[in-house]
Amino acid sequence: MTILSPFLPILPFLPVFFPIVAGIALLFLPTGGKSVIRHVYVGFVTLLNAALTVLVIVLTKEELLTLCRITGTLSLAFRVDTLARVFSALVSFIWTLVTFYSFEYLRRRPPEGRFFVFFLSTYGILIGIVFAANLLTLYLFYELMTFMTLPLVMHSQQKEAIRATVKYLFYSLAGASMALGGFFFFHVYGVSMDFTPGGVLDMAKVAGQRNTMLTVTFLTLLGFGAKAGMVPLHAWLPTAHPVAPTPASAVLSGLITKGGIIAMLRVVYFLVGPDFLRGTWVQKALIGMALLTIFTGSMMAYTEKHLKKRIAWSTVSQVSYVVFAMMLLTPGGLTGALLQIVAHAMAKCCLFLSAGVVIYFTLQGANYHYADQLRGVGKELPVTMSCFAVASLSIIGLPVTGGFVAKWYMASGAISSEAGWFGMGGIAILMISALLTAGYLLPIVIDAFFPGDGYDYSTVVRLHLPMKMRLPLLLLSAGAVLAGLFAGPMISCFSPLIKILFRG
Repeated sequence: MTILSPFLPILPFLPVFFPIVAGIALLFLPTGGKSVIRHVYVGFVTLLNAALTVLVIVLTKEELLTLCRITGTLSLAFRVDTLARVFSALVSFIWTLVTFYSFEYLRRRPPEGRFFVFFLSTYGILIGIVFAANLLTLYLFYELMTFMTLPLVMHSQQKEAIRATVKYLFYSLAGASMALGGFFFFHVYGVSMDFTPGGVLDMAKVAGQRNTMLTVTFLTLLGFGAKAGMVPLHAWLPTAHPVAPTPASAVLSGLITKGGIIAMLRVVYFLVGPDFLRGTWVQKALIGMALLTIFTGSMMAYTEKHLKKRIAWSTVSQVSYVVFAMMLLTPGGLTGALLQIVAHAMAKCCLFLSAGVVIYFTLQGANYHYADQLRGVGKELPVTMSCFAVASLSIIGLPVTGGFVAKWYMASGAISSEAGWFGMGGIAILMISALLTAGYLLPIVIDAFFPGDGYDYSTVVRLHLPMKMRLPLLLLSAGAVLAGLFAGPMISCFSPLIKILFRG
């Protein structure tokens, strides 16, 4: 502690800016055309930044850390609170695994040099969103995340990728514009721009302007919901994910969408406050939109044959579980929302990375990769499809998995919610969605391991999965289960924050 004491004031800034600077520096790294040099550099930076994040979590407290002050009321600042600690750890763990997976995957999806420049930088920007102490800082990093992830989507530079990138940019900017409008209103009607449990609205100023602030809050949440894939700003997700390289798809679906969720959580619980929204049309409208998104995403995934598009539509559905639970404005609902973020990130990244392995080994060179092409692939890639199966069970919400515990708390929050029929209707939609989820994921697993009588078993060749691909799959699938078996410690970690937000 004594050795690190002089560095404590700047320590929280390092996990944010170090990977951004390192990503830019990668442009000038003399690799001599050797990928191994680049891999060592990127791996070292990723591991070091993960270690820095752990140091921040362990050593720092929740004090406000100001990077620069723009005006008397506006500043760029960070605060490492409970929410930031949990999700920065989640981001660092998954990002490290996906990075090492990328080293192998990108051998067949060049150019990897450009990819890692933006991939490293996005890591730091996402940590910046999580650590943001006020709306200005969050919005700045939120916008940076959009522009830094565009090259990841456009990696192949094919026509489909370019069209998907333009669509992603349009939806992201549309959402960000709505969120920017909210920024000005919160600046005028709030006592501070710093995220404060329970909200920052000055009720003396809001008096007579309640409907205005409710409308502004709705538009702000809708804007941030674009990154989370919520209807009506959801269409970029099933378009962008299939054309992006699998490592990019994994973090876009598992983590980048959570950037939008974190922004929505900050607005609801740290700027507006649950008391201001409870029972209003904003709460009911967002619950209704979340349930519509859950059902729409599940139905589209059920009917979709393209493998990565099916998983992407699943993300549209599953991320809105968080929005639904968050907007119940109950302790149980918020607990379920936070657990769902963790469980979904683990399982969905595992699904995408598993799909990437299948494409890498068995569907290489094909323009499209359909679910019905995976018949018998479990015989060739048993580890991969076993991990896919475990992650699928968590996404469905079967007992002992993280997805089950999260959905249990969501349902409990819905029953005790003042949302009335919206809460009860939510439980019905969750059950229907679970059945649809089983309908679009389990047939893939069954066909992979039990291809039927017409399958020629003599052609099966057991494929060797490199450790850089195998280990991330094993750890992510294990994480999806451990998030359920050891949900207690996570709930205990969230409990102090939830007690503060709901005042006991």
